[in-house]
Amino acid sequence: MSTTDLNDYRMYDLRAIDWSVGGNRTPSGIRVTADNSMACSAYTACIRVISDAVSALPLHIYERLPDGGKAKAPGNPVYRLLHQQPNPWQTAQEFRDWMTGMYLHYGASYAEIRPGSRGAVSELWPLHSSRMEVERLENGQLRYLYREPDGRQTVYTQDRIFALRFTTEDGVKPVPTYRLFANAIGLAQALEAHGSTYFGNGARPGVILESDNPIPVEAAEQLRQNWERIHRGSDRAFRTCVLPNGVKAHELSGSNEAAQFLETRQYQVIEICRAFRVPPHMIQDLTRSTYSNIEVQGTEFVQHCLLPHLKRWEAAISRDLIVDDERYFAEHSVSGLLRGDHASRSAYYVSALQNGWMTINEVRELENLNPIGPGGDRHYIQMNMQTLEDMDDQPEQPQEPPQPPDEPAAPPDEPPADEEEPDAVDGE
Repeated sequence: MSTTDLNDYRMYDLRAIDWSVGGNRTPSGIRVTADNSMACSAYTACIRVISDAVSALPLHIYERLPDGGKAKAPGNPVYRLLHQQPNPWQTAQEFRDWMTGMYLHYGASYAEIRPGSRGAVSELWPLHSSRMEVERLENGQLRYLYREPDGRQTVYTQDRIFALRFTTEDGVKPVPTYRLFANAIGLAQALEAHGSTYFGNGARPGVILESDNPIPVEAAEQLRQNWERIHRGSDRAFRTCVLPNGVKAHELSGSNEAAQFLETRQYQVIEICRAFRVPPHMIQDLTRSTYSNIEVQGTEFVQHCLLPHLKRWEAAISRDLIVDDERYFAEHSVSGLLRGDHASRSAYYVSALQNGWMTINEVRELENLNPIGPGGDRHYIQMNMQTLEDMDDQPEQPQEPPQPPDEPAAPPDEPPADEEEPDAVDGE
């Protein structure tokens, strides 16, 4: 093989893999395709967890203010598309959920941009990722070739397509995720097929029929068929067996315990979660989750899994949908997912209010409460806090000489007690 051939060859180059028959056969013996990969529960669950989270988060269009701040821009036409209805048959949440699912499964997702009367984006029509081909022209622009359901081909220029990209081979052409994870998905499906067959056969292993006497081939085949007809299947398990003279039945020695069937199935769940950076507890695998670490795992899910996908959404919106991207930008609100429990949120809000970097109305907004009026927009700060430099600049106060201790006050004068005459004695 020449140097050129080596440079052309890549491990994940789809052209080096024969997918013409509907997917590549993995070492587990399972041929993984776009359709049957969705039958892998762990794979589908990871996609659903991410797409549901992305579509449920608030997505706003902001305007940059001269002072460096930002303000929501509901008047921007993109704001309506992402919050209400991007096309005649989908809500904004349905559209974002569908686009994210396509993007995670096929490596990219696309939507047709339909401009309005003034050139601004008026509608977004989703396009199935499996029917889209992307070409990069000599001028650096992209051309999209879409195969319609009736076989016709529609050509779109770059300014007519809203594109989200996840995994690509050259920055443009997507690599379907199920192909990158084919071995993990194939093994998980092989284990599930084995379990289904095992329990479908009454949870009984294979059987060897042994005879002390020679049996003709036709008789042996008839014996096998009769055995499977009577004993094969979960509804025929544990039936009484009557064997011809000299025939003995022996179960195969292999067992699921020896093959670590359950452990391997559980490991494949973790393997697929690792590919998507989804904590296993998010898809109901609570093997290693505890009360103390599950909140930390939820925070890591937002920071290390969800945020990269949100940033791709925001960048694609600025690139393809917003006309004046220097003035307007898109941004998700993830504060609700990072709030933690009540005690943590309370301590967080107290610190924010006392140090003046949040207002009461901003705190109430995070807790889905209505503002309390103009008074809630004020910033407060503790008066007893000051810098060390301010302490050095303060003049020294003159010290007064020590004063002698005060003499104890004399007790008040008491009036003299009246002298009493001795009682007279009778007879004196």
